Amino acid sequence: MWPMSALTALLALGLFTALSWRLVRRVRALSGEVAALTERVHELSARLEAAEQDASSALAQADVAESVLLDKGVADEEDLEAARARSGAPEAPVHVVRPRDGDLH
Repeated sequence: MWPMSALTALLALGLFTALSWRLVRRVRALSGEVAALTERVHELSARLEAAEQDASSALAQADVAESVLLDKGVADEEDLEAARARSGAPEAPVHVVRPRDGDLH
């Protein structure tokens, strides 16, 4: 017959082992979720960057079009302001350049 302290020690060891295995499985599962979320953030970051570049390109094209209309005498500044008001665009083009530091905020 085993002494009571030995049985208690074996029971404590078994409980510790079971809890350790459960913790290891949970950490592995969470690591997989973190990896998947990290990949998703990278994908969304790339899509956001592409959208910002598209918007910047569209703004540059609009500026060029306005310049051509003004230079050719097809429209004057008042015509352009009226067109902006009808389209809901701001009165003057706003150029926003945000520096990239690589961190998500």
